[in-house]
Amino acid sequence: MGAVIFGDRLRSARVLRALTATVVADWAGWSAATQSRLEKTVSFQLEADGAERLSTVLRFPLAYLSAPPPPPLCAEQLLFRAPARTTQREKDYLAEFARLIGELVDWLDDKHRLPPVKLPVRDSRTDLTLAASEVRRSFGLGPDQPIGHLTHHAERAGVLVVLRDLGSGRDGPLRSTDEAPDKEIVRAALHEDHHGYSTRTGEAHDRPMIVHRAVSSWERTRLTVAHEIGHLVLHSRELLPDAEEVAYDFAAELLAPAVAVAQHLPWPVTLAELLPIKMHFGISVAALVKHLRRHELIDKARYQTLTSQLYRRRNPASGTTWRKQEPGWDQRKPEQPRLLRTWLERCLGTAAPQAVHQMSGELWPTDLLASILSGQRDHAAARPSSPTMHEPHAHSSRGDVVDLAAWRAEQA
Repeated sequence: MGAVIFGDRLRSARVLRALTATVVADWAGWSAATQSRLEKTVSFQLEADGAERLSTVLRFPLAYLSAPPPPPLCAEQLLFRAPARTTQREKDYLAEFARLIGELVDWLDDKHRLPPVKLPVRDSRTDLTLAASEVRRSFGLGPDQPIGHLTHHAERAGVLVVLRDLGSGRDGPLRSTDEAPDKEIVRAALHEDHHGYSTRTGEAHDRPMIVHRAVSSWERTRLTVAHEIGHLVLHSRELLPDAEEVAYDFAAELLAPAVAVAQHLPWPVTLAELLPIKMHFGISVAALVKHLRRHELIDKARYQTLTSQLYRRRNPASGTTWRKQEPGWDQRKPEQPRLLRTWLERCLGTAAPQAVHQMSGELWPTDLLASILSGQRDHAAARPSSPTMHEPHAHSSRGDVVDLAAWRAEQA
């Protein structure tokens, strides 16, 4: 018995496996031109053995290839300015990865409604201070209140956050077990130089999503999430040429409102004196220095001095410069999301990739589900014993807010 294959699903699976059309066509036994035509065809019929071969080479269940596809999500709908070396193949991959997550979320939303989206959407020319203040209000935070766990607040506002561990779920060459046992399918390299990207996904493209890479730096993680929130708020309607710079400035203002920072700013401003402010607001000294200059809280000469010192001053604990690893880098754990895991457990009773695969009718590959879920924190990590305000050196997966007076007293 044959199978109906949707052309959009065929292309999606090929892109997610980083395969060229030529490679798939060669393995499937037809020409590259036929492959291209089939991917643009709404649907087509294949004999059972041909469908199984296609499923094998793509490492996607036949159920996926035969299911009506979700609404398309193209690379142009991703809210990020990719590095110059980023290829179109890689952009397409990132779009398809987000699209697959959106399909999973729509499936879950039908079973149990996800949190409503509270994140505002504003014109790209909106004043950044006003935009950041409005986002803080949507998070239920005061204008000068430190954000303990930014990812948690974003998820409560209906933003889906996916933390990708690039060490898991990656595809190596696939060796055929069919007539040509020595034949290998070589996948294209995906460099993924970006820190993260955002988009709106789902059937109505109304669910904001942030996808970012797992890194060991809690400072970088928070800045990336704040940066992508800036894109979602300011650039969902229009992505201007200066979008990256604007999102960076928004991120700093969201994490450390300039008016609030000014109240704690010492004089003269030194790197050492900025450390407690860093830990209080949860923002790197490097980002803080740029933030201070943008709001004219330091002059150009002081900015240049502090920037130069970041590249020259060494952190005695690590032996590296502050620009590479600032003091305080080990006093928090990088934030992890948990909304997707929580909703899977609420809907299905489990978030195990194999169980999700089976309960979905074997729709999505287990390894891609594992890649999506690998960065989600479990309940044990979600409820640590919280350190007090006077324990700035305690680790927490939820994020610590350091009391500035206690910190300075401890350092004295």
